[in-house]
Amino acid sequence: MYASILHDPAFFRFLTQIDAQLAAEARERRCPECEGRLHVADFPRKPRGCPAAVREEYSSRLSFTCGRCDARTTPASVRFLGRRVYVAVVLMLGSPPAGSAAGELADLMAVPVRTVRRWRLWWQRDFQRTVFWRSVRERFAPPVAAEGLPQSLLARFQRPTDHERLIQLLRFVSPLSTASVIK
Repeated sequence: MYASILHDPAFFRFLTQIDAQLAAEARERRCPECEGRLHVADFPRKPRGCPAAVREEYSSRLSFTCGRCDARTTPASVRFLGRRVYVAVVLMLGSPPAGSAAGELADLMAVPVRTVRRWRLWWQRDFQRTVFWRSVRERFAPPVAAEGLPQSLLARFQRPTDHERLIQLLRFVSPLSTASVIK
């Protein structure tokens, strides 16, 4: 069911539009350090996991620098999850619990087994230690099953379509795409 999303350029372009909106909102807020004006300072990315039709759109991460103090402001993103080379949607769908049928998605995307294991470990250990997750996990009752992350989290979002559920999850975890909440 989610496999079709991975090959849908329209879905990936919609994520680009969401990122543009998040970037515009960040730019309007001005520099968090000194209130100076923000100037475009996008940086290059070499994304993996997105369709070839959108690779050019995904080849840069939206970011800004302050015209006064030169501080960098990188807004939240639904396309990228931190510094990872695979796009966020692949990290969500390609990190199945061990032995899960969702492992077929990782095979479909040609993600190396070692990478999938590393992602699983991140979800099982590091994700749960983030300031972000510690601050939001109480929103879910009953608690989200840690051993099934991220699919157990995706299952909590109630939307009519798979596309909408996935977008809702990507928006939810977008604070993880910035360095300030990774710790």
